[in-house]
Amino acid sequence: MDMNDVMMCAREELRRASSKYGAFHNYHEGYAVLKEEVDELWDEIKGNQDKDKLTKEAAHVIAMGMRFLFDLL
Repeated sequence: MDMNDVMMCAREELRRASSKYGAFHNYHEGYAVLKEEVDELWDEIKGNQDKDKLTKEAAHVIAMGMRFLFDLL
């Protein structure tokens, strides 16, 4: 996986989440969603470490970080 693949995964997740849930309303909501995604990645790391699931969760973390920037800053 190269940088273009990483950005494509993150962009797809950002589009999906933004269309499904709309913009973050405030910093607290943005933090909570981002933390939830980091926790899910951590759970996967501690668990079976399936590469596809790790990729998906890492893309979610990137996308929610981008969403935080776009929606709140």
